[in-house]
Amino acid sequence: MSKRILIIMAMAAEARPVIDQLGLRELPANPQLTSHFPRFQGEFAGKEIVISLNGKSTEYGVDRIGTEFAALNTQSAIVELAPELIINAGTCGAFSADADIADIITSDQPVVYHDHRVPLEGFDRFAMGAYPTAYCPEYFQGIEHKLGVVTTGNSLDMPDIDRQWIRQNQGMAKEMECAAVAATAHLYGIDFLPIKSVTDHIDIELDNVEQFLNNLSKASQKLSETLIRVLTNIN
Repeated sequence: MSKRILIIMAMAAEARPVIDQLGLRELPANPQLTSHFPRFQGEFAGKEIVISLNGKSTEYGVDRIGTEFAALNTQSAIVELAPELIINAGTCGAFSADADIADIITSDQPVVYHDHRVPLEGFDRFAMGAYPTAYCPEYFQGIEHKLGVVTTGNSLDMPDIDRQWIRQNQGMAKEMECAAVAATAHLYGIDFLPIKSVTDHIDIELDNVEQFLNNLSKASQKLSETLIRVLTNIN
């Protein structure tokens, strides 16, 4: 039986290049799910690949970014598909000293939150989280990438308190889904791996929303190329 790899992605624009290049076919909607998560399946390099998207909001017509739908998407895909490895692929922000636009960041360290602040004993550590990753150097053989902490929050901007927490936790990639996916994978005992491509620098004066929009296509293409090479390398 081939290895089943589940790839969780938030935005259709991030996922479309790899869906097209792998020739994945869209699966029919599961009638038991009241909020459908679009899923695409196919075989590649001797492995079964499923990309599951957070989907679009029916109320607002935009991708359902953020932790809530990432967790729901991941759990429903685990229950339906029983994957052996979960990859959260997407874009991120980074400090300009750490990474350039479209650089690839993954991690051999636990994933954390930077906006869950609960100053009560025990709850503080629970809120921040520390969800393990399953980084293997051979997965990234021949792929230029950076290793650093991936840190998750539900806002695109970065107030000073978030900046402080990210610096305190030595965060490299700032994004909006990874910790929720990692926490769900950990709950079910499934190996987890993040792969992020940089769209914006979070420490310079230019508006990071404008940066994100300007660089999304370039970063998504680099993400797609990297994903395909990683999937090829996985034994």
